[in-house]
Amino acid sequence: MLPDKLGDLVPLTQALVKPASLTCARAFADDETTHFLIPDASKRDNLRFSFEYYLNLTLVTGQGTYVTSPRCEGVAIWFESPHKESLIDHLRAGFPLLPLRAGWGYLLRESRLDLHFSRLRRELAPTRHVYLGVLAVDPACQGQGFASKLLRPMLEYLDRNKMPAYLETQNLRNVGMYRGWGFDLIKEEALPDTGLKLFLMLRQPKSANVS
Repeated sequence: MLPDKLGDLVPLTQALVKPASLTCARAFADDETTHFLIPDASKRDNLRFSFEYYLNLTLVTGQGTYVTSPRCEGVAIWFESPHKESLIDHLRAGFPLLPLRAGWGYLLRESRLDLHFSRLRRELAPTRHVYLGVLAVDPACQGQGFASKLLRPMLEYLDRNKMPAYLETQNLRNVGMYRGWGFDLIKEEALPDTGLKLFLMLRQPKSANVS
């Protein structure tokens, strides 16, 4: 189980779900994956409903979700592998409302990507690890060190506990940032029939970082 207390980060609470979902939606509004999931630009405001559901699911299942402060300048969602959600978990997180809010087209495309990502995680990170599902910083707050504030305490925790970390990103610009935090690019591929690139990265625990 991931720690409730992690540095000076604030663990997600129900009261913070909505502002955190808005931060995530703003951070990913211009992402190529968002354009694939929601081709109609007039409907991209619905992205916040997907993040709201995703965040609620992490609360229901007890995964590690942290924000930089109650203002939610940044959000990080981590999952300890292996993890599995039950149908009851999805219902409690609000899945029945998601098609009404985000649309069936979004759900079908998102499910397709999720299945592909899950298969790659099983292939590339088969042993126990922690998965970075989301790292989001509000565009108005970018360049102010919030990404570092979100990453550093978890990576230090993983180093102390000798656990690797895994992530995928669809943004080539992020690869250099994650390399700076010790992640190695282990696979690059084009997602079939989407036009999207995918970069898979793995970080082994750093014994030199253990105090």
